Amino acid sequence: MFCKVVCFSIFGSIFLSLAHSQDEDAITKLQNAVLVLQHRVSVTEAQLEKTQTRLTQADVKLQQAEMNAAALKTQLAKEGKEIQRLKNSYTNNSGTTFVHWGRTSCPGTPSTTLVYSGAVGGTGYDTQGGAANYVCLHPNPQWNKYGTGGTSSGMYGTEYEQVDNLFGKKNAAKFNQNDIVCSVCHVASRSSQIMIPARRECQPGWTKEYEGYLMTSYESHAGKKLFTCVDENPEVARGSFEDKNGALMYRVIAQCGSLQCPNYVQGRELTCVVCTK
Repeated sequence: MFCKVVCFSIFGSIFLSLAHSQDEDAITKLQNAVLVLQHRVSVTEAQLEKTQTRLTQADVKLQQAEMNAAALKTQLAKEGKEIQRLKNSYTNNSGTTFVHWGRTSCPGTPSTTLVYSGAVGGTGYDTQGGAANYVCLHPNPQWNKYGTGGTSSGMYGTEYEQVDNLFGKKNAAKFNQNDIVCSVCHVASRSSQIMIPARRECQPGWTKEYEGYLMTSYESHAGKKLFTCVDENPEVARGSFEDKNGALMYRVIAQCGSLQCPNYVQGRELTCVVCTK
């Protein structure tokens, strides 16, 4: 009986000692595990903090980029307005003019507007001197000094002469001996103009303003005039039918010899076209 009691006591002590030892090991392991977890948590928190810092920096950069983009859009809008202003300024301060001989209106081409209409003037047909060009006279002259005396050169009205069938048989009487009208036209969107004799169409890339017939003074008359392109459907000044002469316009025909025929044909009236670009 004594042995049982003693033995039980000894074995119990040993068991308790072992159990206590195992608990301490377990606690130690748990503590170590906690330390490891705490370390990992600290590392993760540090990484999160860095990530948050980067995100904050990225947000700042994004906001800055958005502000820059908005500023660029504003600047682009301003530049666009300036470009449009310059285009408008260029359009309003550029272009070319031409005389629409034989008509009181301008052709209906884009950007073409009437400056004024009037009558064709020039030096008398039998005058030795004077000017060689026809001019489109304004209907309302403005005077400065006048009646000053001395030698001068005259400005005459201009009549159609012997156009016969040039504008059609039914119109021959209507145009012969009548005064010729004209209009000055401005083209805002084009800056060059040419008159091409012996053609009815413009070169590629050019705008056709009008076509007509080549006219000038009579070759035997003293007064020489420049070749002029008169519209194929001309008008006359109202109430102007009277053979007063003055400056005159005749049709122009091809004369073979030094002029290459073909392609030109003897005796044919020469056409013309006025073009802008």
